[in-house]
Amino acid sequence: MKKNITPKNGPLKDSDGHSVSELLAALTTSQYQHLARFARWRLHAVSSSRRLRQCLAVVDPEDLVNEALVKVLLGDDNPALGRHLKRSHLASLDKFLVAVKGMISSDLSNLISGARGRSEHLALGDPDEIPGTVDLAIPEDLHQSLLRRDLHKVLFAELYERIRHQPALLGVVQSWERRFFDDDRIGSLGQNPALIHRVRRLVREILVELESEFSSVPGDGREMLL
Repeated sequence: MKKNITPKNGPLKDSDGHSVSELLAALTTSQYQHLARFARWRLHAVSSSRRLRQCLAVVDPEDLVNEALVKVLLGDDNPALGRHLKRSHLASLDKFLVAVKGMISSDLSNLISGARGRSEHLALGDPDEIPGTVDLAIPEDLHQSLLRRDLHKVLFAELYERIRHQPALLGVVQSWERRFFDDDRIGSLGQNPALIHRVRRLVREILVELESEFSSVPGDGREMLL
């Protein structure tokens, strides 16, 4: 159910600061719709895989906006109940809207992390003989899964060895390893693009060196570097 914050028409002049209630009261219908369009765009941009699109299909952009506004309102009285904004975010309505957009992006990131965490990777095998395993009916799928599993083992063993003295890259590598079997992107939302680029270069080097051991077939892992 949506928690509706009714937008009002009321221009607000810049000053040294406003209360959250004043800023919410001054929020126009046009500005509210702008926040909803922003939430809709972010929701579309982060749905990079079919599974994520299915998990996020029930999320309404306006729900994201209303949740952010409710958190701001509650957090103004009690930070434990919501989000308490800095004084700089209350200086003007424009700065307030920037802060709300940041919260929308943050809440969406949390939803994505939860969706990915709900995905369970089952081992391959005969479920009748080995409970907890899954038997892939299509041989091509089995081949690709085994290939990716082998690539995961060899690639990350070498990758962790190469970043042993580059601790700044550890977060990017660990995040990618957790998503390796269902997401082709090395980087994830909120990570430093420069660090992602460095990891991508290291992976390219490793794959070139492994060329003699792994045949160049579709799905060998290199498509995620393009």
